[in-house]
Amino acid sequence: MTEQTKNWEELIGGFAFPRWNELPEIDLYMDQVVSYLSQKLAVFFDDEDGDEDSRGITATMINNYVKEKIIPGPQKKRYDKSSLAALFMVFCFKQILSIGQSADLIAVNRRDHTPEEAHNRFCEVFEAYLHSTVRNETIPADGAKADDDLVMTAAAIAFSNKIYAEKLIAKAKAAALAESAAKEAAEKEAAAEKKTKEKS
Repeated sequence: MTEQTKNWEELIGGFAFPRWNELPEIDLYMDQVVSYLSQKLAVFFDDEDGDEDSRGITATMINNYVKEKIIPGPQKKRYDKSSLAALFMVFCFKQILSIGQSADLIAVNRRDHTPEEAHNRFCEVFEAYLHSTVRNETIPADGAKADDDLVMTAAAIAFSNKIYAEKLIAKAKAAALAESAAKEAAEKEAAAEKKTKEKS
């Protein structure tokens, strides 16, 4: 395990989604929403150089989710807790599901629960599987579950495995490039030494 991989695993192992009572009490304007979500979810979409990849949160994306009625729209250009909670779910769901399926899962999650209950349940399930994935631990089965819990669990497992696999692949690629560069440098140094000896 490389030091970079270890550091990333430590970040995920200690990652926590903000619970409902930790979301901003004051409704946010669009630029504040983008900044808030980008900060909270940065560990998932920052690459090794700190640049955002295609998972970055943008105002255009949020506007599209509102138009498609995936998340509640703003009131007087401000987004409330319910919208923020839905955006956390959309971000995670869309990594492994279509936008339409993501919207369906949000609706299922909120069907029999308040937005607060649905959000906190989402946080608990996704955190549990993220942590267990990077720690190579098994989450004990807790008996029969309702269909909506099974779907949420399946989504959490898929999301966690996808994110972890992508990070490990990126680390392996970086290690291979570093090894290749080191080998090339060693070969050049050996060639230079040989040339120097031949001249002397």
